Amino acid sequence: MARERKLEAPVTLFAAIEVQQHEALRTIAFEERRSLADVVREAIDEFLKGRRRHFKTNIATAKS
Repeated sequence: MARERKLEAPVTLFAAIEVQQHEALRTIAFEERRSLADVVREAIDEFLKGRRRHFKTNIATAKS
């Protein structure tokens, strides 16, 4: 199992999501043997990559 990377400046995010979204994320995390937080961070990174062109400043992702 891959060890999670250490976050440089962690920020705790509280967000309400639909039950189906949570179940899907949990299933992915379980099947890939990753934490739920890691799966969510990856999803956010992918979302932000698609949005970079909409902003004047660069949006940094965890993997950029």
